[in-house]
Amino acid sequence: MTPEAKATLPETASAVEIRITGGIYALNRFLMTLQSKRIPVAGLTVGGNTGAMLVTVLIDCPPDTARRYATLLGALENVEELRTADETLGVALLKPEGEGWRESASRAGIGTHEDGDIVVASGPPETLESWLSRMESGEITRLGTVARPGEEV
Repeated sequence: MTPEAKATLPETASAVEIRITGGIYALNRFLMTLQSKRIPVAGLTVGGNTGAMLVTVLIDCPPDTARRYATLLGALENVEELRTADETLGVALLKPEGEGWRESASRAGIGTHEDGDIVVASGPPETLESWLSRMESGEITRLGTVARPGEEV
């Protein structure tokens, strides 16, 4: 996917954050449900640790329809918790060269945190992608879109 395509999330996309247990097989069943129910997925980010995975799904439909899809997904066997998101953030890890990135991140409204020579950058997905596309050098790893939990469904 090109950076231009990543930067344009649909305005109607609703984010849902789901905690799944049961390993890769449970995740596979979850993904197959998205496909078989023809849920209009605009973006998907998976992260996790031992025991549970956190899946953020951007559903491209009106909020009422997204809530119905969320209710359906929340009833799946290995879904431990499901929340709609109040806010979505794009997150990236980068290893910038030079010092100019701090000022440009501040001007763009991108939050940054340094851990050694690695910088964690976060902000609205479109804004973050735009800022990353202007970075002149360095290594960039996009972690994807994450959600800040809102109400429980």
